[in-house]
Amino acid sequence: MTETIKKFWNWFEENNKPYLLLDEADEEVRDQLLQDLETHLHEYCDELWFELGGMPGEEQELIITAEGNTDFFEQVEALLDSAPVINGWRFTAFIQPVESENTINYEGVELKRDDLWFMPLQSASNPKSIGIRVCAPNYDFLKENDWFKNAVYKMLDTVLGEKSFAIDINHVDYGQLPEKPEEHGMIELAELPAYIKWKKSKQNS
Repeated sequence: MTETIKKFWNWFEENNKPYLLLDEADEEVRDQLLQDLETHLHEYCDELWFELGGMPGEEQELIITAEGNTDFFEQVEALLDSAPVINGWRFTAFIQPVESENTINYEGVELKRDDLWFMPLQSASNPKSIGIRVCAPNYDFLKENDWFKNAVYKMLDTVLGEKSFAIDINHVDYGQLPEKPEEHGMIELAELPAYIKWKKSKQNS
Protein backbone atom coordinates (compact mmCIF):
# COMPACT_ATOMS: atom_id res chain seq x y z
CA MET A 1 0.00 0.00 0.00
CA THR A 2 2.82 2.41 0.86
CA GLU A 3 4.31 2.14 -2.63
CA THR A 4 0.98 2.81 -4.39
CA ILE A 5 0.37 5.81 -2.13
CA LYS A 6 3.81 7.17 -2.98
CA LYS A 7 3.18 6.54 -6.66
CA PHE A 8 -0.08 8.49 -6.61
CA TRP A 9 1.37 11.53 -4.86
CA ASN A 10 4.47 11.53 -7.05
CA TRP A 11 2.22 11.60 -10.10
CA PHE A 12 0.07 14.38 -8.65
CA GLU A 13 3.09 16.50 -7.72
CA GLU A 14 4.34 16.26 -11.30
CA ASN A 15 0.95 16.82 -12.97
CA ASN A 16 -1.10 19.04 -10.66
CA LYS A 17 -0.74 22.39 -12.44
CA PRO A 18 -3.37 21.81 -15.18
CA TYR A 19 -5.90 20.98 -12.44
CA LEU A 20 -5.41 24.46 -10.95
CA LEU A 21 -6.90 25.83 -14.19
CA LEU A 22 -9.47 23.09 -14.74
CA ASP A 23 -12.41 25.49 -15.13
CA GLU A 24 -10.59 27.31 -17.93
CA ALA A 25 -9.90 24.15 -19.97
CA ASP A 26 -12.19 23.16 -22.82
CA GLU A 27 -14.51 20.23 -22.26
CA GLU A 28 -12.37 17.62 -24.00
CA VAL A 29 -9.22 18.56 -22.08
CA ARG A 30 -11.13 18.77 -18.78
CA ASP A 31 -12.67 15.32 -19.28
CA GLN A 32 -9.25 13.84 -20.03
CA LEU A 33 -7.70 15.44 -16.94
CA LEU A 34 -10.48 14.07 -14.73
CA GLN A 35 -10.11 10.63 -16.29
CA ASP A 36 -6.35 10.69 -15.70
CA LEU A 37 -6.83 11.60 -12.04
CA GLU A 38 -9.41 8.85 -11.59
CA THR A 39 -7.13 6.30 -13.25
CA HIS A 40 -4.18 7.12 -11.00
CA LEU A 41 -6.36 7.17 -7.87
CA HIS A 42 -7.81 3.78 -8.78
CA GLU A 43 -4.34 2.33 -9.16
CA TYR A 44 -4.14 2.89 -5.41
CA CYS A 45 -7.74 1.84 -4.58
CA ASP A 46 -10.56 1.45 -7.07
CA GLU A 47 -13.19 2.11 -4.39
CA LEU A 48 -12.08 5.69 -3.82
CA TRP A 49 -13.29 8.77 -5.68
CA PHE A 50 -12.53 12.47 -5.65
CA GLU A 51 -14.04 15.93 -5.84
CA LEU A 52 -12.27 19.11 -6.90
CA GLY A 53 -13.23 22.59 -5.79
CA GLY A 54 -12.08 26.13 -5.25
CA MET A 55 -12.50 29.59 -6.73
CA PRO A 56 -10.36 30.51 -9.76
CA GLY A 57 -7.07 32.03 -8.70
CA GLU A 58 -7.42 30.76 -5.15
CA GLU A 59 -6.30 27.61 -3.33
CA GLN A 60 -7.87 24.50 -4.83
CA GLU A 61 -9.15 21.53 -2.85
CA LEU A 62 -8.84 17.83 -3.67
CA ILE A 63 -11.28 15.77 -1.61
CA ILE A 64 -10.81 12.01 -1.46
CA THR A 65 -13.99 10.10 -0.65
CA ALA A 66 -15.06 6.50 -0.16
CA GLU A 67 -18.66 7.60 -0.88
CA GLY A 68 -19.71 6.48 2.56
CA ASN A 69 -18.29 2.95 2.30
CA THR A 70 -16.76 2.40 5.72
CA ASP A 71 -14.82 -0.63 4.43
CA PHE A 72 -12.49 1.83 2.67
CA PHE A 73 -12.25 4.66 5.23
CA GLU A 74 -8.84 3.36 6.28
CA GLN A 75 -7.56 3.69 2.70
CA VAL A 76 -8.78 7.30 2.52
CA GLU A 77 -7.03 8.19 5.76
CA ALA A 78 -3.80 6.42 4.79
CA LEU A 79 -3.66 8.31 1.50
CA LEU A 80 -4.32 11.71 3.06
CA ASP A 81 -1.91 11.09 5.93
CA SER A 82 0.84 10.91 3.29
CA ALA A 83 -0.27 13.95 1.28
CA PRO A 84 2.62 16.26 0.40
CA VAL A 85 2.56 20.04 0.68
CA ILE A 86 1.92 21.42 -2.81
CA ASN A 87 1.57 25.13 -3.47
CA GLY A 88 -2.01 26.07 -4.34
CA TRP A 89 -3.58 22.89 -2.98
CA ARG A 90 -5.49 21.73 0.08
CA PHE A 91 -6.11 17.99 0.53
CA THR A 92 -9.13 16.74 2.48
CA ALA A 93 -10.18 13.30 3.65
CA PHE A 94 -13.92 12.66 3.18
CA ILE A 95 -16.77 14.99 2.23
CA GLN A 96 -17.00 17.63 4.95
CA PRO A 97 -20.19 19.15 6.37
CA VAL A 98 -21.39 22.48 4.98
CA GLU A 99 -22.94 24.73 7.61
CA SER A 100 -24.55 27.23 5.26
CA GLU A 101 -27.75 26.66 3.28
CA ASN A 102 -26.99 24.63 0.19
CA THR A 103 -28.68 23.17 -2.86
CA ILE A 104 -28.00 19.78 -4.38
CA ASN A 105 -28.50 19.33 -8.11
CA TYR A 106 -28.12 15.63 -8.89
CA GLU A 107 -29.15 14.03 -12.18
CA GLY A 108 -32.14 16.32 -12.59
CA VAL A 109 -33.15 16.34 -8.91
CA GLU A 110 -32.88 19.65 -7.03
CA LEU A 111 -33.01 19.65 -3.23
CA LYS A 112 -32.64 22.69 -0.98
CA ARG A 113 -31.49 21.98 2.55
CA ASP A 114 -33.82 24.54 4.08
CA ASP A 115 -36.83 22.89 2.41
CA LEU A 116 -36.10 19.51 4.01
CA TRP A 117 -37.13 18.26 7.45
CA PHE A 118 -36.61 14.97 9.22
CA MET A 119 -38.58 12.77 11.58
CA PRO A 120 -36.58 10.76 14.14
CA LEU A 121 -37.43 7.06 13.92
CA GLN A 122 -37.33 4.60 16.79
CA SER A 123 -36.30 0.95 16.55
CA ALA A 124 -37.79 -1.41 19.12
CA SER A 125 -35.10 -4.02 18.40
CA ASN A 126 -32.20 -1.52 18.50
CA PRO A 127 -33.17 1.58 20.54
CA LYS A 128 -29.63 3.03 20.34
CA SER A 129 -29.71 3.17 16.55
CA ILE A 130 -30.43 6.44 14.75
CA GLY A 131 -33.00 6.37 12.00
CA ILE A 132 -34.59 9.32 10.20
CA ARG A 133 -37.32 9.96 7.67
CA VAL A 134 -36.30 12.81 5.35
CA CYS A 135 -39.35 14.69 4.05
CA ALA A 136 -39.48 16.98 1.04
CA PRO A 137 -42.33 19.33 0.03
CA ASN A 138 -42.43 17.85 -3.48
CA TYR A 139 -41.76 14.22 -2.51
CA ASP A 140 -44.80 12.84 -4.33
CA PHE A 141 -43.29 14.16 -7.56
CA LEU A 142 -39.62 13.48 -6.77
CA LYS A 143 -40.13 9.87 -5.65
CA GLU A 144 -40.75 8.91 -9.28
CA ASN A 145 -37.20 9.99 -10.14
CA ASP A 146 -34.69 7.11 -9.87
CA TRP A 147 -32.04 9.54 -8.59
CA PHE A 148 -34.06 11.00 -5.71
CA LYS A 149 -32.55 8.76 -3.00
CA ASN A 150 -29.03 9.43 -4.30
CA ALA A 151 -29.71 13.18 -4.13
CA VAL A 152 -30.89 12.84 -0.51
CA TYR A 153 -27.70 10.93 0.32
CA LYS A 154 -25.63 13.70 -1.27
CA MET A 155 -27.51 16.25 0.84
CA LEU A 156 -26.90 14.24 4.02
CA ASP A 157 -23.20 14.13 3.12
CA THR A 158 -23.14 17.93 3.05
CA VAL A 159 -25.19 18.35 6.24
CA LEU A 160 -23.36 15.74 8.35
CA GLY A 161 -20.14 15.06 6.50
CA GLU A 162 -19.33 11.70 4.98
CA LYS A 163 -18.00 10.02 8.14
CA SER A 164 -20.87 10.99 10.43
CA PHE A 165 -23.48 10.02 7.86
CA ALA A 166 -21.88 6.62 7.35
CA ILE A 167 -21.20 5.88 11.02
CA ASP A 168 -24.03 7.59 12.92
CA ILE A 169 -27.09 7.07 10.70
CA ASN A 170 -28.42 3.51 10.66
CA HIS A 171 -31.54 3.97 8.55
CA VAL A 172 -32.96 6.56 6.14
CA ASP A 173 -36.58 6.68 5.02
CA TYR A 174 -38.42 9.23 2.85
CA GLY A 175 -41.76 10.96 2.82
CA GLN A 176 -43.94 13.93 1.90
CA LEU A 177 -43.43 17.05 4.02
CA PRO A 178 -46.68 17.95 5.84
CA GLU A 179 -47.99 21.49 5.84
CA LYS A 180 -46.95 22.20 9.45
CA PRO A 181 -44.01 19.82 10.02
CA GLU A 182 -43.23 20.98 13.56
CA GLU A 183 -46.72 19.91 14.65
CA HIS A 184 -45.83 16.38 13.50
CA GLY A 185 -42.66 16.24 15.64
CA MET A 186 -40.39 16.98 12.71
CA ILE A 187 -37.07 18.86 12.84
CA GLU A 188 -35.37 21.03 10.21
CA LEU A 189 -32.64 19.06 8.42
CA ALA A 190 -30.07 21.73 9.32
CA GLU A 191 -30.53 20.63 12.97
CA LEU A 192 -29.60 17.00 12.26
CA PRO A 193 -25.98 17.29 13.54
CA ALA A 194 -27.28 18.72 16.83
CA TYR A 195 -29.89 15.95 17.08
CA ILE A 196 -27.22 13.26 16.59
CA LYS A 197 -25.03 14.86 19.25
CA TRP A 198 -27.99 14.92 21.67
CA LYS A 199 -28.99 11.33 20.85
CA LYS A 200 -25.45 10.04 21.40
CA SER A 201 -25.10 11.97 24.68
CA LYS A 202 -28.27 10.27 25.94
CA GLN A 203 -26.86 6.87 25.01
CA ASN A 204 -23.66 7.56 26.95
CA SER A 205 -25.34 8.99 30.04
